[in-house]
Amino acid sequence: GWEFLLQICCNKPYNCNMPPLKQLLRDHHLRHTTARQEVFAALQSAERPLFIHQIVNLCPLSNRTSVYRTLNLFATLGIIETITSGWKSRYELAGPFKPHHHHLHCTACRQLIQLDIPILEETIKSFADSHEYMLTGHHIELTGLCKKCQLSLSQGRD
Repeated sequence: GWEFLLQICCNKPYNCNMPPLKQLLRDHHLRHTTARQEVFAALQSAERPLFIHQIVNLCPLSNRTSVYRTLNLFATLGIIETITSGWKSRYELAGPFKPHHHHLHCTACRQLIQLDIPILEETIKSFADSHEYMLTGHHIELTGLCKKCQLSLSQGRD
């Protein structure tokens, strides 16, 4: 459960002191509602970031408005990260609910590939330390074309 997720997160040099969802909401004088639990569960079980319509479909007990409000609240509380590509956004849990990572994003087909690059994290921390900067977070999104889209593009030129 939660202890396992927190243990994974605490192997990284990031803020790992965030309590489980119920406690986090309570600490902010917020109720633990069905919509909040459903949205959290949908994101927790997802293997990749979800579009809002996917989250709505995974929350049968909550109306669309409650899902939108919950996502806004979760973003404010740092529970989720928003990944914007073009005009659309995808959502996923933030640390410590999910280990910290970055994405490689195909601008043609919108595919997202999760990047776990320990040396990148070490470099970012070292850079911040060398400037005597207390790093509280960062977000890196690499964009380009996946192999399939590169092939489609090159075949279209032939």
